[in-house]
Amino acid sequence: MQIRVEDLSMIYNPGLPYETRALDHISVDIKPGEFVAIIGHTGSGKTTLVQQIAGLLEPTSGRVVAVAEDGTETVISEKGKASFAVRRKVGIVFQYPEYQLFEETVLKDVCFGPKNQGLSEEEQIERAKTALKLVGMDADEIGGESPFELSGGQKRRVAIAGVLAMDPEVLILDEPTAGLDPKGHDDILRMIDRIQDDRNITIILVSHNMDDVAEYADTVLVMNKGSLFMQGDPRYVYCERGRELKSVGLDLPAGPGFLEDLQDLGLDVDIEKLTFDETAEEIIRVVKKKWQ
Repeated sequence: MQIRVEDLSMIYNPGLPYETRALDHISVDIKPGEFVAIIGHTGSGKTTLVQQIAGLLEPTSGRVVAVAEDGTETVISEKGKASFAVRRKVGIVFQYPEYQLFEETVLKDVCFGPKNQGLSEEEQIERAKTALKLVGMDADEIGGESPFELSGGQKRRVAIAGVLAMDPEVLILDEPTAGLDPKGHDDILRMIDRIQDDRNITIILVSHNMDDVAEYADTVLVMNKGSLFMQGDPRYVYCERGRELKSVGLDLPAGPGFLEDLQDLGLDVDIEKLTFDETAEEIIRVVKKKWQ
């Protein structure tokens, strides 16, 4: 399923003294199976944009359109059976989703979404077991436990499994690693990447971590004051237009940021290096050249 955002604007409290334009004429296409990261400062419009894509908010103007394989177009925010069916194909995981766990067992919690979809108990359990497996958990081992007795990282996995159990074609994750320790952080990101490979679903990740975005994203959307400031693949955004990104107060990933610092010191370095390995090779090249 393709997601097409067309001239989308969102104004909170229109006509009032504290009117806020959260989105300002945003247009972007998200291809099926793409891993898209959305970055920007707090208040830049990231969360409002993904809530529009999920159909949780009605836009002030413009629209979000889901395009099926056969070319059928459905406006996500409209009322009616067609748009409702499309919205069920878009799963969203908010920040700290473990706070939304409420059932007495892990299995029951993951079954909640499929149950609301009207599936039989047998189908609910099958969906839940499959989803738990996708997030690296064994339903036979953990399904009967209380979700409230799990570690923070485990709770996060269960919450994500609850969304996956509804079999979405698009999975939106708003800061999914917030509050986790470094190991939990890395585990969740690797899990999300693996899920995309296994399911070939579209991932939309809201993140402040530039290194994560550089490593996993196919496309980066840069939000600034409600506008789409920049978009492109990570190498284009961070390497070719890194200085523009810094001009709006956003950091670069460790590698490109360090190379730009070296260039500012007068060293002849190629700043269009994205990964840690590329950065290390460039530093070695510069050092060898300097000492020859």
